Amino acid sequence: MKQWHIDGSPASFEDIVAPLKKAIKFAYKMRRQNRTKDIPWNGLDIGQPELATCFHADENLMAEHMKFSKEAQGRDALDEILGLAIRLGIEQGRRIR
Repeated sequence: MKQWHIDGSPASFEDIVAPLKKAIKFAYKMRRQNRTKDIPWNGLDIGQPELATCFHADENLMAEHMKFSKEAQGRDALDEILGLAIRLGIEQGRRIR
């Protein structure tokens, strides 16, 4: 198991998402579908601090954005969905303090 940085700095996106994605792919048989369509989103949006560097939740799941994300960053739809889940978790934690 990986350890958090000893200096208290945040982990990279890859360090957080890669093990989650690997566990999901190990446990489930999945196949990406509807590649040319936006993924519908009617959930909550991410927090205001994250909006400084990230797209709104529904924009993040647009087909055009996911195509760019795959080409420019090597991130697939599952990466984007997991990233959104992490940002929503951050906002939830901020609200329960």
